[in-house]
Amino acid sequence: MGTTRVRQRSRWGCKNCKLRRVKCDEIKPMCRQCQAYGVSCSFSFTQTKTQPLEPVIEHVFAPPRPSAGLACWNCPTDRLITRFQLQIAPTMSYGKRLDVYQNQVVELAHRTPFLKHAITTVALMYERHTTIPIRSSPDWAEFYYWDRALVGFSRKLSQNPQSDDKAALLSTSNLLWLLVFCHVDASTPEEAWPLSSAVANGPTWLRISRGKDEVWRQMPSPPRDCISAALAPVENNPIMNRPAPPPAPLQGVPAFFLRFFGLDTGKESLAYDWVYDSVAVDVAWALFADRALLPTILSFVTFLSTMSSKFKSLLLAKDPRALLLLACWYGKIRGLGVWWMTRRTVLEGEAICRYLERGYPDNPDLQKMIVFLRAL
Repeated sequence: MGTTRVRQRSRWGCKNCKLRRVKCDEIKPMCRQCQAYGVSCSFSFTQTKTQPLEPVIEHVFAPPRPSAGLACWNCPTDRLITRFQLQIAPTMSYGKRLDVYQNQVVELAHRTPFLKHAITTVALMYERHTTIPIRSSPDWAEFYYWDRALVGFSRKLSQNPQSDDKAALLSTSNLLWLLVFCHVDASTPEEAWPLSSAVANGPTWLRISRGKDEVWRQMPSPPRDCISAALAPVENNPIMNRPAPPPAPLQGVPAFFLRFFGLDTGKESLAYDWVYDSVAVDVAWALFADRALLPTILSFVTFLSTMSSKFKSLLLAKDPRALLLLACWYGKIRGLGVWWMTRRTVLEGEAICRYLERGYPDNPDLQKMIVFLRAL
């Protein structure tokens, strides 16, 4: 007779272990699995998602903090996925989108290798940017997981993906764009765009800025796909699409800013000037109005996500007004402490200032703007 197979699953385990499909030791009030994973242990059968040990600050600018119970994991990447879930996701989004990143996206990653690799890369990059001393270059592990995420993502896109693949592809495309924006292949402003000849075609983040939106548009969303609904492009997303701000507070804006961007005439803008107007107005609100941190960061993310093809072309052509508007945003954001924004806003922002300073020495309003930005 064959030996009787020992049952491995727990009959009366806690709800979190059942959600994560791991064996619970049924120790109360907290089992060892929940203690190691860093979530509260609940034996309630009405719970629908894992809960962190402490409430997570739902702000884009939430400071990092250590999570509890990071001593034991089922595989090497579990620690990094836990860190993404409890510490990193709150620095990327807020509200419903944050909830989706922390729960549905993490759950999907456990059965989607390329999405899991992307989350792992984000966690490794986060640790590199928030651990003293900060390392400017990725190590082999970060490169490896980034490569695996990109290869898997590209392979899935080339295999006629179906609507059920949309959530994983959309989540991964958002994370890959964040990785590209965060990673600056430069140690000094002289090595950064637009000064460096090595990036003559423009920074990668700018050239692929709308790629993640195309993933959303080209694939139908299956019913009850909460991930695709939450991560939709800003203009199609009621969660992110907030009402437009009121007109710029012109009485609080320096005259050199108004003159340089043509906001002081009171006349209807020409078609060419209109490309700058909406960006200049929002920049004026960010720089000169008393705006709270969260709306400021959301406005910057919206600017990056909804940039028109015309404005993007002006940036790639190194148009001085377009470059200065980007530098204005960088000057406002660089001191807010958002880990995945800081390095680029510092290096690329100063590179833009030097490029304009050297290329347009006879424009007094532009030079005054550069002095103003450096003083922020």
